[in-house]
Amino acid sequence: MAVFTLLAIFLAATKLSAAGYCDADNEETYSYHGSRNGPRQWPRLFTDCNGNKQSPIDIKTSNVKRDRHLKQLSFFGYDRAVRRADILNDGHTVMITPGDNVKRGITIQGRDYNLLQLHFHWGSEKNPGAEHTLNRRRFEMEAHFVHISSDNRIAVVGVLVQMVNKDNQAFKPIVRVLSDVLYKDESRRLRSSLNLNQLLPESPGSYYRYTGSLTTPMCAEGVAWFVLQSKQTIGQNQLNSFLKVYSVEKEDRSSDCLLAPNNRPIQNLNGRAIYASP
Repeated sequence: MAVFTLLAIFLAATKLSAAGYCDADNEETYSYHGSRNGPRQWPRLFTDCNGNKQSPIDIKTSNVKRDRHLKQLSFFGYDRAVRRADILNDGHTVMITPGDNVKRGITIQGRDYNLLQLHFHWGSEKNPGAEHTLNRRRFEMEAHFVHISSDNRIAVVGVLVQMVNKDNQAFKPIVRVLSDVLYKDESRRLRSSLNLNQLLPESPGSYYRYTGSLTTPMCAEGVAWFVLQSKQTIGQNQLNSFLKVYSVEKEDRSSDCLLAPNNRPIQNLNGRAIYASP
């Protein structure tokens, strides 16, 4: 009888340890839900992911340094609607790449950084998936606007997104095509114009500034991060559309292979300063 009891306990423990892992994700270079290549394994698999200036971080507002010399973040071209763009499920996120040849970006200390793409990290109300946290609070989603300068410096604008009951009109062009990119490597063109200004929150010029890294392998450091102080919103039904997206191809789909949550765990600050604009 004792043998059967021990066997039952062993089988139950094995089942629990395997739950939440996506076997198909283990075939990728890295993943969010693979047992062998998930975020906890990245520092072992990728040297730079073990650096001391990694992202994301927790922004503790009581320790933030107010810098009166920091200027408001200046956006250019964001007021021109994106009339042509592709949306891609790359197995790690949903990425939008403008293709209308309009110059958009941000200006930092007189240097222009051009917009490359924007993508999202998300979870749900019970399991939020933003990457940066604010005083240890994690929001449901985070949008990343990735920019690059002419000398290959990277600057990312992070927008924390909170779930609310009412739909946000700014997300409608994206949500409308999510059902076309449910599976890895599926790509579609947006069916309607996308207004980047509307995806930004009110007062987008105010931010938290620090030096960090890309939040996915190869985790390259030296990235200028601007996490906006104001929050954006997304409707609950709109967020639910993101929750249907998979990290794998259609034939490999399972409940363990949904993309969300696709956020990297919080990294150590390691003495770095976080600055706040006025």
